[in-house]
Amino acid sequence: MTYVINTHRLPEKTMAIAIEPQGEIATAEAADLLRGRFGMVLAATNPERIVVDLSAVPAISEAGVDALRMGYDRAKTHDADVEVVHAAPEVHAQLRSQGLAALLS
Repeated sequence: MTYVINTHRLPEKTMAIAIEPQGEIATAEAADLLRGRFGMVLAATNPERIVVDLSAVPAISEAGVDALRMGYDRAKTHDADVEVVHAAPEVHAQLRSQGLAALLS
């Protein structure tokens, strides 16, 4: 199965970008792609807000959680807010247990 991450601008007055992983973030490679996507979005668009839509992510590994944490930290250095939306119950619970509750919508 191919792991894909869609990215697009959200129709808001402020510059907001959606990052939408498609599939499990269960491998180091998938986590690296997510981490890289944060870097690409920040460099290319200088957004005020990044919305990570996890509606198509049934599971996330520790590497995936670390990628989200690193993306959040990097976004903060660029004065961008990060929000995680539509996480499956298991993913939501894992993010909360790993200290990322503040990102969850």
